[in-house]
Amino acid sequence: MQGKVLATLAALTLTACAGGPASDEARMIKLADDLNARGDAESAATLYERAAATSKDTVGAYTRLGNSLMAAGQPERAAAAFRTALNADADDGEALLGLGTAQLQADQTESAARTLAAAAPKVQTSAAYNRLGTALILTGNAAQAEDAFRDAAEIEPMNLDTQSNIALAEAIGGRGAASIETARANTVSVRAEARHFRNLMLVMVLAGQDAQAAAVKIPDYPEADKRAFLAEARKIRAIASPAGKARAIGLLG
Repeated sequence: MQGKVLATLAALTLTACAGGPASDEARMIKLADDLNARGDAESAATLYERAAATSKDTVGAYTRLGNSLMAAGQPERAAAAFRTALNADADDGEALLGLGTAQLQADQTESAARTLAAAAPKVQTSAAYNRLGTALILTGNAAQAEDAFRDAAEIEPMNLDTQSNIALAEAIGGRGAASIETARANTVSVRAEARHFRNLMLVMVLAGQDAQAAAVKIPDYPEADKRAFLAEARKIRAIASPAGKARAIGLLG
């Protein structure tokens, strides 16, 4: 990986004499964008970092860097980049969203919930409210998480994954009947995938309806996999705390 980064930087150095600092920055960003598009987030981050060091657009440059570092699996370094952006503009929605997401990836769920609560109303996207809901449910705040997921659903009402999140928040909050109704409505859609049927089985198990969960038909899904899933669902039901249930369910994934 280091050789690939060095080769890219060497190519950049050879062409740098063609323009001034602004053109150098644009060239580095273009190369980094190309690397990101090819899935090489680590090399892209190296270039974004070089571009950010001399950029006059501190917020944009360090937000790009933070997003690339998150894609490279480095949430702590990403958080530092987003904080640099926020030092230049404390109210920037994208930088706040990035910081909250990095905190969520780093399992700093209380900090993530606090940051994302500030970010979501600014960026007003379904993804932002879903991340806020995820942070809240992972801290055991099922009712507040449900509110956040419903805010996400208002923006994208046809998003089945958001509806699944609502059902899970209802189930973890002890509202079994409502969660089953929400999850079942998802499975009626022709867009429903295996995970949406599994979500229905999960909330049924959490509500104590094991037989009904076993009777759910999942198109093109092996029966052995279904039995294994139901066994895991019963283990999750045995977890006492809402936050523990949420972590076991794996909403972060």
